[in-house]
Amino acid sequence: MKASIAELGEALAFNRSGGTIGDLPLHLISSEQMAEDVQDAAFAALDDNSVGYYATATIPATRRILQCDGPVFGPLPGASMMSSHSPFRLPPGVLGAEWSLGLLLGDSYPDPHRPVTPSLIEEAIIGCVPMITILGRRVRGAVPLNSWTATADFGLHVASAKGRPVFDRQLADLEGLEVVASMNGAVVGRSRGEQVMREVRQAIASLSLYLARRGRQVPPGNLIAIGGGPLILQAVVGQAFAADFGDLGSVEMVFA
Repeated sequence: MKASIAELGEALAFNRSGGTIGDLPLHLISSEQMAEDVQDAAFAALDDNSVGYYATATIPATRRILQCDGPVFGPLPGASMMSSHSPFRLPPGVLGAEWSLGLLLGDSYPDPHRPVTPSLIEEAIIGCVPMITILGRRVRGAVPLNSWTATADFGLHVASAKGRPVFDRQLADLEGLEVVASMNGAVVGRSRGEQVMREVRQAIASLSLYLARRGRQVPPGNLIAIGGGPLILQAVVGQAFAADFGDLGSVEMVFA
């Protein structure tokens, strides 16, 4: 590669911190492992604390838009988390916004001494948080967008707005969950019940394997956030994007 993994990571972190985009040779990333190594280097250079992990490209429609063949994972930097209704200044490189479901953990996950099973995540969850997440890149559009370049580029996570946590909720309690996304009060997407939870569970399973393979854990008090779409591409200054999660409450992000 013309640039080392450390150099790519530092450049990505510099662009993120400065709210800029640049010409970086991410197209030379040649494996999933290399993509993950660049992501690690970028996050280390960002000098921020992680508050969990995020998964996007979890539904077919979003995968097509992002040109990824499966879910993409990245860290949740503490500085990127906002409260609902906070104004968010749109930086260059924004791809869009999607609703996401945050799973608040009461125990470390996954447990390295136990097999990764659906019941294991159920035991770890103590609550749910409605969220909206902004996706974006720190490189120019000439750099191909795919699973490897997306992974290296912080998993495409830019920022998330959080609603109020609802405690004592498990995945089984959310089988009828319906999420309605709206822009300036007009409905722009609706994700229905069983389909929502099926895709959330599949994304959790993929993230669990990702963490286990890398020997990583999400500690108590942190989030596993699952993007559910739809990816709203019309992120324009002055708009307000809201997601209504029914009994879990709602969350809104105002684009500034």
